[in-house]
Amino acid sequence: MKNVKKQAILNHKPQWRGSFEEYITAIDWSQDGKSLAIANAAGEISLYQAGSKSGKSSGGKLNTLKTADEASIDCLQFSADGQWLAAAGQGGQLQIWDAQKLSQGEFEPAVTLDLGGKWIDRLVWHPTIAEFAYSLGKYVQVWSAIEQDIVATLDFDQSTVLALDWHPSGDWLTVGGYKGLKMWQRQDWFNDPVTLELATATNLISWDRGGKYLATDTMDMLVILIGWLGDDFDADPWRLSGFPGKIRDFVWSYPQADSSDAKPFLVSCSGADIVVWHKIDGATREEETWSGTLLQGHSGQVNLLTMPAGQNLLTSAGAEGEIMLWDRAKTWLQTLNTSKSEITCVAWQSGGKKLAAGNENGEVFIWAEQTKSAGFGA
Repeated sequence: MKNVKKQAILNHKPQWRGSFEEYITAIDWSQDGKSLAIANAAGEISLYQAGSKSGKSSGGKLNTLKTADEASIDCLQFSADGQWLAAAGQGGQLQIWDAQKLSQGEFEPAVTLDLGGKWIDRLVWHPTIAEFAYSLGKYVQVWSAIEQDIVATLDFDQSTVLALDWHPSGDWLTVGGYKGLKMWQRQDWFNDPVTLELATATNLISWDRGGKYLATDTMDMLVILIGWLGDDFDADPWRLSGFPGKIRDFVWSYPQADSSDAKPFLVSCSGADIVVWHKIDGATREEETWSGTLLQGHSGQVNLLTMPAGQNLLTSAGAEGEIMLWDRAKTWLQTLNTSKSEITCVAWQSGGKKLAAGNENGEVFIWAEQTKSAGFGA
């Protein structure tokens, strides 16, 4: 498969490469695509701001937002409106920067919240509003940039919070943990949540782009796909099995009009296997199912899956230090080789013209698109 000649999407030589003192835990692009936030296991947070000449190496600036303190930063994300950058981790502290001030060279955080030393390992911004949810033991709190305060504290109760995701509408917040899921309605946080019981704990949850299906993993190596009825879960979810080990990641497609990708499909990874799941319609609900197609190419464990916004250019990364690009999650297009150190995070620039990745050796790479490449996965 790899010997088939294809036009490369990205230049094989990185446009920029940086080295840090510990393994890279998180990266995220600013909404304008000009800055890359970088966090590592030593607690350091940096901001790489690209130079004006696209496609040239160097020309950028690397600034420190937070110095190392040996407390890992595990969450790092820009808000959907591009105005804020939030970070949290092992030290139990939330820091929030004003993105406009960052672009002007002002690197002090606008807000710092000390949350009593509790490890924060889940944080997700609302899809349209400047507020984010984060885990705090058995609780979830919601912080609003408008109010500059915590606006909700939600008790998951059953266990430590293990997974967080907003419904794409922004109307519901989904929380996962031991033996179940809970959905809180943003319009009234005090209402009882919608619940779904599971046999084991779940560490991953992911909504499809249209908000019709929720994918979740289980500790007994299943993927469960749950239909959403608008105000409750479908009581008869699909259970997908046959995985060689722990499910490491999910990514949903971007539905494309007038193409075979008009319906959403799910991609999962476990071991060295990538499986693409398509829904097969039936005459009745009982006859509907999901069919999996195996993608093989990685020699080691696949840990990460992503796609650039609006495109079905599947991007997979794993333990062998390789990143692979797949057209519409079907056909291999390109392999990017790093230093053979395990890839720990990947992120596409919002316009899909650059890809960044970090690894366990503390290296960060940025690749830029080939100037004459045609569009793929659209």
